[in-house]
Amino acid sequence: MPVIGIPVKHLHKLLGEEIALEKLTETVEQLGCDLEDVNKTNVYQCPGCGSFSERLEHEDAPQRCLACGNEEEKAFPLISSDEVIRLDLLPARPDLFDAAGLARAIKGYMRIETGLVKYDVAPAKLVVEVDSTLKEKNSYRPYIVCAVVEVPPIETDVLRSLMKLQENLHWGIGRDRKLSSIGVYDLSTIKGPIRYRAVGPEELTFCPLGNPDEEMTPREILEKHSKGKAYAHLLQEFAKYPLLEDSQGQVLSMPPIINSHETRVKEGSSQLFIDVTGTTKSDVEKSLNTLLASLMEMQGKVSAVEIVCEGTSKTTPRLDSGSININLETARRWLGLDISLDDFEKDLARMRLGVAGEFPNYTISYPAYRTDIKHEVDIFEDLAIAYGYQNMNLDLVPTMTVGQARPEEEMAQRARQIMLGLGFVETMSLMLTTQADHFSKLCLKPEKNHALIENPKSAEHNIVRMHLMSGLMGSLLKNRRKALPQKYFEVGNVVLVDKKAGNHTHTREEKRLAFTIVDSETGYAEIRSILDAVFYELGWEGQYQAYDHPSFIPGRCARVTLPSGFSACLGEVHPEVLNNFGLANPVALAELTVAEVIGNHYKGESRET
Repeated sequence: MPVIGIPVKHLHKLLGEEIALEKLTETVEQLGCDLEDVNKTNVYQCPGCGSFSERLEHEDAPQRCLACGNEEEKAFPLISSDEVIRLDLLPARPDLFDAAGLARAIKGYMRIETGLVKYDVAPAKLVVEVDSTLKEKNSYRPYIVCAVVEVPPIETDVLRSLMKLQENLHWGIGRDRKLSSIGVYDLSTIKGPIRYRAVGPEELTFCPLGNPDEEMTPREILEKHSKGKAYAHLLQEFAKYPLLEDSQGQVLSMPPIINSHETRVKEGSSQLFIDVTGTTKSDVEKSLNTLLASLMEMQGKVSAVEIVCEGTSKTTPRLDSGSININLETARRWLGLDISLDDFEKDLARMRLGVAGEFPNYTISYPAYRTDIKHEVDIFEDLAIAYGYQNMNLDLVPTMTVGQARPEEEMAQRARQIMLGLGFVETMSLMLTTQADHFSKLCLKPEKNHALIENPKSAEHNIVRMHLMSGLMGSLLKNRRKALPQKYFEVGNVVLVDKKAGNHTHTREEKRLAFTIVDSETGYAEIRSILDAVFYELGWEGQYQAYDHPSFIPGRCARVTLPSGFSACLGEVHPEVLNNFGLANPVALAELTVAEVIGNHYKGESRET
């Protein structure tokens, strides 16, 4: 987990008072942050791009900038030495990634300043024009939100905090810039309106951050610049790249890679233009709201930006408070606490939340930066934090139970022991896959009894698997250059659509065992002998019969029926399938159902049990 450092001096400045370090660290831990330690760090600044680097006292000073790639013969100049609180970065709470956000939370928890935080946004004066081609697959980065922020002339500690928060949000929300990335610019260097468009790899040149004297094309940036090389994979499939430029053609940035040098934020900058671009609407909005909330804690004043695309316009940001309904009796039951009505309202105010309603039903308002609140239990967690986990009575549970494995898991464990004893190596594949890998490559046609994911996060995970064969074939592909023979097995669940299933999802799950052998001389006889050995160890008997299956060679495939109602399929994999998976040697494969789970019902016990 990445570690972030919060300067104690800057934290005290934002709190408006000095708090004993012991009390400060105790409060931070009670808020749910994982405290690494309190240490002293030296802060260095890159002479090229102005980026800051922090090193612990015992560590050497940097000579190379990770932001721009600048290298110096001598160590970078020392800017300051700070005492910092080092925390494990908490992905669920990006609003605590910097000193401003942490100070806001501490103020509430210590009752310095309580209640819902509300933010005002001034009307839009700046326009951003968006090219609709950014919605196309060859340049896909369609979402953009923007804001203008007026701040007091930026000092070194504020600039450091801003740059660190930007990178932490890239990691915590943007998944290392894939889902969202942030650009911050000195507005005084920009002439509106701003255009967000797609450009060719050689269409123009600009000076990337840290390289004021070297103009580069977008392609050259991806091939030569340190940031370009680090994030080139995000654009490698694109024919055109996203780009922000002003009305005079001056480039602001090439998201999600690098800003231009001319528009960078410097000490003394007081007018900021901020954009967040990305591939998911929610993550783009979360990143902007979190960043703006921290800037407003540092006396920033936000103005909206009008975004125009294909004749329609909208203004961003939207910093309105959200709301969620909860029941106090439910909260008491969940937490096991008899919270009084007065403490209920005061505790939520300490967590910077608003409360409205009458017992027992309340509407809880939360600020725009609380991107983690999705369900009433998130409010219950805030109640527990405000009450204090350290104040809860740790009573023993009055009744004791002894856990045991579910029957189907016991069967799965027996299957594993059998396969390991037969010299096979276990693999594990994902439950989610694609139709191409699960059907097309195996010469199968998609059936009606497989489960589709309605809104998949990734195109690579859009169906739930209904067999284990594709996972094993994928393992063979990844190990195709290893010595032969190779023997792999997997024990896992598959999901089948079944309208007769007695549940609201109309699906049933089966626990299956699949195993495969790749070797220059493997075939049906070898895989049959292994399956016979498995049946013997399980105490099962099956009836074999010839079977035609598109994934196997005709005449070298069989189906097995079992008294339990389960079945197995085995054979030599068809050459077309081998070619689809890039395999050059013969493959034999078998798959059988060993257990079925429908609710709490189970079938599939061996005769010995």
